[in-house]
Amino acid sequence: MNKEKIISLLKTLWTTTKTKDFKRYVAAAPLFFSWVPIYTWNSDNKDIVRICLYSAVNTCLFFLGFIGLQFLSVIPFIGAYLASIAHFFIVILYLGMSGFLIYSIRLEKTIDIPVLSEWVDKLYAYIAPIAQLDRVSDYGSEG
Repeated sequence: MNKEKIISLLKTLWTTTKTKDFKRYVAAAPLFFSWVPIYTWNSDNKDIVRICLYSAVNTCLFFLGFIGLQFLSVIPFIGAYLASIAHFFIVILYLGMSGFLIYSIRLEKTIDIPVLSEWVDKLYAYIAPIAQLDRVSDYGSEG
C-alpha cells in the first residue's frame, strides 16, 4: 500500500469513530468497561447515556455472577462442577444481552427489558445529579 491509501484509510477510520452509531456500538459491545469512555465523553446525548448504563448494568451483573460462583464452588464434591456450568450460563447470558443491545441499536428499536430498565432508571437518577446530565446550557439560558 502506498502512503496516500494509508492516510486515506486512517482519515476514514477517524471520521467513523466520531459518528453516533459507532459510539453506540462500542458502548454496547461485550468488551469490559468499553462504555466508560463513551459515557464520559458523550454525556450530553441521552440515547448514548442510556445504552452505556444498560451496558454498565450488564457488566455489573456479570461480575456479581462471578462472586456468586465463588460461594457455589465451596460446596464439597460437586461445587466446582456446578460453578463451571453456572459460569458457562453467565457468560452466555452476558454475551446474549450485549448482542441484544447491539441488535436493538442496529434496528433502532427501543430497549425495554423490565428488570434492567428499572435498574437503569435508578442508576440514571443516581448519576444524573452528580454528572449534571440534566443541566441547562449556560449559553442562552438567561431568558
